[in-house]
Amino acid sequence: MRTIAVAVALAALTAGCTKTTIDTAQHAPQNDGANGDASQTLHLRNVFVLSATDPAMPFQQNYLYGVVINNGHQPAQLERITPEGGGSVQLPGPLTVRPLEPVGTGERPIATVTGVSGGTVAMTFTFTGASPLRLQVPVMERAGSYTHLTPPPGGPTAPAASPTS
Repeated sequence: MRTIAVAVALAALTAGCTKTTIDTAQHAPQNDGANGDASQTLHLRNVFVLSATDPAMPFQQNYLYGVVINNGHQPAQLERITPEGGGSVQLPGPLTVRPLEPVGTGERPIATVTGVSGGTVAMTFTFTGASPLRLQVPVMERAGSYTHLTPPPGGPTAPAASPTS
């Protein structure tokens, strides 16, 4: 019986060590938000709605957080975000994502969301020159690690223009 237990343990250990690298091109990063690709060069990572402080009031402002990455050679523009089933998403202005300059990497929201509630909300992200991307965006409570995300007065601000070289 002891020989069988040793053989099983050895097989499990050997099987666990067969692959030591992670294929990041085929797997989305681990985070709490939604992830998706609008094209081969436009990526959305860790997208979530942070619920307002009183979940009983469905029409108060919530905030959309996430990172938009452009691995292409030309700037891309996020035109609009449309939630399904009602509600609205207001971008602070044109959201231009320059190549290799991610937008949304800080602790500031990228948009204001009203009229949505629940565990997840389907949202469609529309970029100029790319197919629309539909994501199931989770709605997070303002608790735990999300309590420090305090929206700026008046909501999100447009991303600052980055210097050109």
